[in-house]
Amino acid sequence: MAVLLMDVKGAFPHVARGNLIKRIKEMGFEADLVRLVESFMKARKAILSMDGKMGDIMNVETGVLQVSPVSPVRFVIYLSGLFCEVENKEEECESEGISFVDDVAWVVEGEGVGVCTERLERCAAGAQMLANENACQFDIEKTEAILFNRKRRYKKPMMKAKVRVGNHKVGYNNEARRWLGV
Repeated sequence: MAVLLMDVKGAFPHVARGNLIKRIKEMGFEADLVRLVESFMKARKAILSMDGKMGDIMNVETGVLQVSPVSPVRFVIYLSGLFCEVENKEEECESEGISFVDDVAWVVEGEGVGVCTERLERCAAGAQMLANENACQFDIEKTEAILFNRKRRYKKPMMKAKVRVGNHKVGYNNEARRWLGV
């Protein structure tokens, strides 16, 4: 069994207004709610301040405010299309997809590390394609692969395998990790 953990890059700051509004409409929310969300994301401005010096006023086109209590809900709605597609890809990738807020985990089973690695690579390719369609991307630096195996004497050679994720290769982590507190 193997797992590939993928994290959406810069989750809250990269929410594209047009995609969020489109997704809210697709989900059938009332027009008043659509306009309310759109109003929170229009005509926003920001000023950077460093060492007491104020920068120029800049228009802000993307992102949801992290200080707002409804921002996590907006973000989950924004990515809900991606997560639905992840679940639809499960059969094609011979995997099980698990998603939570800005994390996706692909779980595969197979006879040997080669089969598991190939399946995880299909999952990663599918996830990246879906992310591009949903105007988001995964943070390759936070991507982790974990291999579960009962045969200890074959563990070292197996751990040398790498999962191709885009142009990167992610090695199987040989240390225990916590995901969502588990």
